[in-house]
Amino acid sequence: MGKGEGDSILVVSGDSAGKLETGLAVDGASVTRLADANDVFDELTNGAYHCLVLPANVDGRPGADIAHGVTTLFPDLPVVIVGTDTATVRTDGDVRAVDAAVGSTAVAEAVHDSLRCETPAVAGREPSPMETLLLSLFNEMPDHLYAKDERARHVLMGRGFNEPTDRIGRTDPEVSELATEHAEAAYQDEMDVIRRETERIDVEEFLDLDASYVRTRKVPWYDGDGDIRGLVGLTRDITARKNREHELRRQHERMVKVALVAAHEFRNELQIAHGRLELLDDGDSQIAPIDDSLARISSLVDTVVQLSTREHDAGEQKPVWLSRLSREVWDTLADEAATLEIACDSRLMADQEAVSLLLQFLFQNAIAHGGQAVTITVGTTPTGFFVENDGRAIDADPPERVFDAGYTTVDGNTGFGLYIARTVAEDHGWSLSLTDTAEGSVRFDIENVEMWV
Repeated sequence: MGKGEGDSILVVSGDSAGKLETGLAVDGASVTRLADANDVFDELTNGAYHCLVLPANVDGRPGADIAHGVTTLFPDLPVVIVGTDTATVRTDGDVRAVDAAVGSTAVAEAVHDSLRCETPAVAGREPSPMETLLLSLFNEMPDHLYAKDERARHVLMGRGFNEPTDRIGRTDPEVSELATEHAEAAYQDEMDVIRRETERIDVEEFLDLDASYVRTRKVPWYDGDGDIRGLVGLTRDITARKNREHELRRQHERMVKVALVAAHEFRNELQIAHGRLELLDDGDSQIAPIDDSLARISSLVDTVVQLSTREHDAGEQKPVWLSRLSREVWDTLADEAATLEIACDSRLMADQEAVSLLLQFLFQNAIAHGGQAVTITVGTTPTGFFVENDGRAIDADPPERVFDAGYTTVDGNTGFGLYIARTVAEDHGWSLSLTDTAEGSVRFDIENVEMWV
């Protein structure tokens, strides 16, 4: 449809849109005013429009970002941005910029020039049932639904966690409210999907925004030719479930420590009993049954230790970001005085629960020895990862004693945390060692962990 009678223009603006309507009236075009930019995708889907006029700034956001999302979903729809120069407008799409007020002659002329399509764009016809169905999913689902283009820039968002235009035109690293390591990890995951390096992403992570914990699934967005156009994602709030899991983990940890402390005391008493038994006359007929009874008790103690320290068999090995697991575990342990820093991040091929449990004991050890104001640094190595803290050094000779059951230098501590940590590591084929560091710090290295690159 060319310019003229029947053309419909959607203007995101205030009362000044009336001047534009007057300027276009000569050709019989109609102008619809839209006060809230968050409704622009609904309006374009449910109405029939042949041109969109956006202000240069929308609630502190560049109008060009919204134009990017619009032109990705409605590639034939002309867009005119008012109040800016062309240097600030992306060229990937039918977008024009006019440095003038919305009711000016220059804007009216730009709109006239844009109405040149011979066939109506998607936004220039009545919507299909599929289009309205998909828009309803984005708007009504309580979860966070979104679509991104081939460069992982947001082009459409649902209303679950954010307003529909909050992040349009931006990648996750360009969203200021997201933690840097989270945004960079998410962006790398998305590009892996877009480049077909993985079929889908399915992760659980600590977010600390509208929802503390979320589960995110991302899958390819295919066009009509079967080529990947970008991706579609779904993020769901799982905070309540994760809090229950954390409480169960804390209960399990308390039970393990009680079992290990009891076993430690039983073994001390068994040593005393064996020592006294050796003092008896060899001819005493009661020595053999007493010795058998002590052996059975010792075997039971060994069984209790084995069962209590075995968290579970090694689970499915998946690529997991070290930073994601570290942030989640840290949230359950540290107060505001302590600090977690991510020196370098990478994905590990590992059982997520096993890595989380290991990090939990290493963080607890650092806080117990370094105090509530401790700074803990986590990073990756070519064959694993490390946990280092700036608290006082562990005074043990030899250093490997720290992994002995019951060994502690902190009053009130059970001395089983690092023992359990090494047990978890060994159960999964890893090695856990205390390494030399600069004076006044403690570093643990976990090696033989498969890295995902």
